Amino acid sequence: MGGRGSTILIVGTLAATYLSAATLLGIAGQSYKEGPLVIATLGSFGAWIGTLIAVVYMGRKMKALGCKTMPDFFDKRFNSKWVSIIAIIIMIVGLVGYGVIQFIGAGLVLSEITGINFQLLIVLFTIALIAFTAFGGMYGVVITDTLMFFTMLAISIVIAPIIIGQAGFEQMKGLSETMPNYWTIGGTENRSIGWSISQFLVWIMFFACMPALVSRVFPAKNDFVILKAAIIGVFFAPFMQLTVFIAAGGMQVLQPGITPTDNAMIVGFMEFTPPAVAGVGLAALMASIMSTASTLFVLVGFALSRDLYERLFEKELNEKQSLTAARIGQIIVAVVICAIALARPSAIYWISIYAGSIFAVGWLPTIVASFEWKKMNSRAAMISMVSGVVSFLLFGELIRTGIMTLPTGVDELMLALLVSVLSLIGAGIVTKPNAHELNYYTEMKRSSMASITIKEFLKQPNGLQKIKKQYKQLITVSVLFTFISVVVWGYFFIKLGL
Repeated sequence: MGGRGSTILIVGTLAATYLSAATLLGIAGQSYKEGPLVIATLGSFGAWIGTLIAVVYMGRKMKALGCKTMPDFFDKRFNSKWVSIIAIIIMIVGLVGYGVIQFIGAGLVLSEITGINFQLLIVLFTIALIAFTAFGGMYGVVITDTLMFFTMLAISIVIAPIIIGQAGFEQMKGLSETMPNYWTIGGTENRSIGWSISQFLVWIMFFACMPALVSRVFPAKNDFVILKAAIIGVFFAPFMQLTVFIAAGGMQVLQPGITPTDNAMIVGFMEFTPPAVAGVGLAALMASIMSTASTLFVLVGFALSRDLYERLFEKELNEKQSLTAARIGQIIVAVVICAIALARPSAIYWISIYAGSIFAVGWLPTIVASFEWKKMNSRAAMISMVSGVVSFLLFGELIRTGIMTLPTGVDELMLALLVSVLSLIGAGIVTKPNAHELNYYTEMKRSSMASITIKEFLKQPNGLQKIKKQYKQLITVSVLFTFISVVVWGYFFIKLGL
């Protein structure tokens, strides 16, 4: 995008990418079945914190270093072919998993509306998405994301309140009488606090290093745009989520027994809102799926062509060749995702957790250590990334087959993260960074988006006055959205008696 992203574009694409099939179908289905607080309290709060970290910490640092993709950071930091390749493979696997969610979501929505076979719709959606991303590129994706964001807002500020109003707060509160623990953190399944903490951690760690969120920062004009987007976009993200989760609880009053539970909000739109409103809601559902899926496709296409192919074969492509390779990569990935989606290996929510965990254990410790630890080096990075992902997969299989059992509240993510961190620290202690890694660490510490932005403004006529104006806008936006947050969440807390 050439660094042309304005505040409204970055806010739009950030919030639109945040909201996906995982939220509107998968987590809404969990909220319908087990209670809105199971995920909303710690899961959504974790995702909110993770998004802040992705934008303010990860994204700003990488943009200041001139990164155009997240794999660029690994390449710049370590100048190691194999560190870059391992990081790219983890990225592709994680994004493919998250992409499967969007495809299943699209199939559910469209089959419910049209009555057409789910499998046929998945194939048609795959073809449509390839055309959308191949011709639009990142600029087209960001523009359309922003337009779709306003459509998605209709769910939170119009449709969810309609469903909540029909269900009634008193009737919703009364669900706990027929469904014990419905309004508790444990939910109807009476999940342990350890499980809730695990969800809290996975969403923080996943969203903090999720390429679809971190990369939203890269097209921004300057640091003021990034910070405004963090304030506004990060407010809208949980706002758009939590009203949907509460509305899903309302659906348990209006129509209990919906199966599969992923369909809860689709049924709500079609059965409990006027036809025109239902049309907007279903369009917004498809927009949330389309915005996230298109972003993933663009990122995967670049990862395969610009990042993986060029580094693996040490061959530099020109712009035309890179674009062609990216499109071929998108087609390959689309076929793979389509095949997995047709099989529907699990419910949407659990696929999202699995994909998110791959990023959490594979990327997060390495990225944070790369930012903050002078002794960090390529061998520590490779050992940490590989051990984190392999241990997560291994522990998961051992638990599923009954060979291994864990205490209540402890899961494979926690163990794998511990393995990743300990192996990183151990490898970092026994090995030494090379000259490039030491020099780049020093350069990285000297680089900041704040300094870059201030220098750019001071080159302009009346630059100092423009900086002061931007700071005033930041303070105003911060105060305004803090007030709005208190009013909105205070209202729901009082009405639901929480």
